[in-house]
Amino acid sequence: MTSLLNLYRERSGDPAFWAEPVNAITNGSFIVAALCGLWFAASRNVLTPLTLLLIILAMVIGVGSFLFHTTVSHLTMWLDVIPIAGFQVVFLWLLCQEMLGFRTSTTTIIVSLVLAGSFALMPMHQILNGSLFYAPSLLAVFVLGVLWAMKCPQEPLLLIIAGVCFTLALVARTADWHVSWPLGSHFLWHLLNGVVVYCAIRAWVVHLLVQRTLQN
Repeated sequence: MTSLLNLYRERSGDPAFWAEPVNAITNGSFIVAALCGLWFAASRNVLTPLTLLLIILAMVIGVGSFLFHTTVSHLTMWLDVIPIAGFQVVFLWLLCQEMLGFRTSTTTIIVSLVLAGSFALMPMHQILNGSLFYAPSLLAVFVLGVLWAMKCPQEPLLLIIAGVCFTLALVARTADWHVSWPLGSHFLWHLLNGVVVYCAIRAWVVHLLVQRTLQN
């Protein structure tokens, strides 16, 4: 428990509920991303069940991370980690299977490797302040994002932008204990990842719009 209380500079071991007010409040970026994704999809009449699933997972990320940054425990740690992993799995599956048109077997291998790699690196929390957990996802975003940019006729750079923001977010997460200001930099991880989540949802909606155009 002591180690969890010292994960982030803003808390610095303080067990109080509001010991991380900035880290907690900036989780609202995921809610904003979800609502913006909802508006973008609904206004274009492509609010499909899978789109709603991505939007709901984005909201759950915000709630789970808020709980972890206010009520620190091993339970809330998993409430933080699992929704993030869930969003990654669903989006990577849609990206590979639907957006890029990979075979189911290829999609399964890619998603499994990313997920297995992430959790295999999770115990190495002391290295890069736990950011290694996200390294497989970062690699996948850039590689698959380039493939998507080569294929998509509309807003092709969305996933490249997501990859750049994700990279900056990982830098902020890693630097949390090393920056000179007392709040740390973890809050930037939340804000930047809000952009990443929105770009992912938007890319999926753009795919649906392209498919609808091709069918008409």
